[in-house]
Amino acid sequence: MEAMSIDGSERDLEGFAVGVLQSAAPIEAPTPFERRVRWDLRGNTGFIIASTLRSGISLAAARCRWERASGMAVDHAPMMLEFVLSRGPLMRVRSSDGDGYSLGGGTFQIGQVKKPLRLVCEWDESAIGQDQDNLCLAIDGRRLCELLGAKVLPAPLERIVAHTGGYPRAAQSMSPPLYRLLDEILCCDGRGASRQLYLEAKGLELMAAMVDLLEEGERAASPLLSQQDIARLERARKILLGRMVDPPTLPELARHAGLNEVKLKEGFRAVFGAPVFAYLRNHRLDEAHRLLRQRACNVTEVAQRVGYENPSKFAAAFRKRFGVSPSTVG
Repeated sequence: MEAMSIDGSERDLEGFAVGVLQSAAPIEAPTPFERRVRWDLRGNTGFIIASTLRSGISLAAARCRWERASGMAVDHAPMMLEFVLSRGPLMRVRSSDGDGYSLGGGTFQIGQVKKPLRLVCEWDESAIGQDQDNLCLAIDGRRLCELLGAKVLPAPLERIVAHTGGYPRAAQSMSPPLYRLLDEILCCDGRGASRQLYLEAKGLELMAAMVDLLEEGERAASPLLSQQDIARLERARKILLGRMVDPPTLPELARHAGLNEVKLKEGFRAVFGAPVFAYLRNHRLDEAHRLLRQRACNVTEVAQRVGYENPSKFAAAFRKRFGVSPSTVG
């Protein structure tokens, strides 16, 4: 599997052409601010456009279709906040920090690469012959504050920026306006100065729509969370992870945290992005992946250390999260 590097520069297109397409595909320049590469190689077709907007937004949009199961490795440099829309068949992504997730299926994801990561992206046979559309806006957090006329970022974005891990992310389903804007940017046929102006306007409109969707989702999920509630939810999270092998029941966890069960369940999902025990399961599997990479224990021992009594259930959960068997890690 060939690797390419992403550092947010125009070199990314050359890297994709050489590293993934294995061909020196010509780089087009529709405007002074935009670069584009197209390919039609052995039935694999697609294009990528990358544009630097005057607003401080970096915009990249792609449409790909593969005629065989494919994959690529990406060496991702630390970057700004990334807002990603993805539609079409699922692409499985595994990162060198042990995380695993999917792109595609009409999802909207926000993240920030905090340290160098290698991402392994794979399409299986179910993706053959289907278009996958991806659009990424990247922007510095301080510049986004300036555009919003605010001193601080909206709470969902502030949590991502404040996170100390390698690739914090949040995800939800795309809204109808996001589908429309994705199509309008991918299908833009303007030229010259009008094209640059169009992409500038659509990039800002898309950024506004994504921030609105984030804030609406947060308000709907947690309309009555006070700072004291958030502190109690953090206490619940620490208790839960501290008892990873023998977790408390929901009533017990709510009692220790000083919350009722309804606020615990709704607040936990709003603040930490997952239901209580889904969050615990992901943490267990992430810890298992770390232990396996360190080769500290065999698979059965790792399963027991993260709270799985049944190695078969552990292996099934591990494969579902990371796309590989635990015995292949390390």
